[in-house]
Amino acid sequence: MNLMLDITLLAVILVLSAALQTVAAIIAMRQVGKVDDHYRMAWLIVALALVLMVERRMVPLWRHIDAGEVSSMMDALFGMAISACMVAGVYGVTELITGLKSRADTDELTGLANRRAILQSVNTEIQRAMRTQRPIAFLMCDLDHFKLVNDTHGHIAGDMVLQGIARIALANFRKIDTVGRLGGEEFLVVLPESNQDEARAAAERFRRAVAAHKFAVGEQRIEITISIGVFVPDTVTHPVTVQNVLDATDKALYAAKNGGRNQVIVQG
Repeated sequence: MNLMLDITLLAVILVLSAALQTVAAIIAMRQVGKVDDHYRMAWLIVALALVLMVERRMVPLWRHIDAGEVSSMMDALFGMAISACMVAGVYGVTELITGLKSRADTDELTGLANRRAILQSVNTEIQRAMRTQRPIAFLMCDLDHFKLVNDTHGHIAGDMVLQGIARIALANFRKIDTVGRLGGEEFLVVLPESNQDEARAAAERFRRAVAAHKFAVGEQRIEITISIGVFVPDTVTHPVTVQNVLDATDKALYAAKNGGRNQVIVQG
């Protein structure tokens, strides 16, 4: 009876160890799809090593159980502890990498996507739009007379205005849209699944929200406007590149600035 109880307990411990090591391997495998190409092989090796470790450790012990033998219970418990540490370690490294990637893709001042991340999003969405032949639109946004804000109220006030613009953008665009800061007071917005009319309406909604807002800077309230250039490429018949998007949206933005600012201009 005691032997049977020991074998049952050992089997439970081994199942838990195998489950923990499998979880660690799954976490490692999921990380493969989230990292850049030159890191994927490393994570594949980690996942494979974890799987082999399960096989290497578990199979001999299961054979002992099948033969009615009981290995050292302390060894089995130690193995389960190692398995738990393995899960914690792989999960911790994964979270660390995710955090580092998030910080690398985020503009420190506004919390929006930074230049590298937004241009990567542009490229990704272009490829998707060309593959699915679905519409896509891009907005280039630039604050009007922003230098005057910095010169009059100081750079801290300017930073507060940029942070306010980011909040307004996040409140007015959809969850599937991506808003990024290209630099200075210039922002780029990616609008998947948006045709020309929808893009114009989204841009106008954002422009009106900015114009209506009073930006609090200490005891003062600052008003500012924004000019927006819209580009809706034909991804069905013409190949589109990131540079095409930057050139076209910049051209439309230039027209909005020259046309009196605080307006939306669409570049077909």
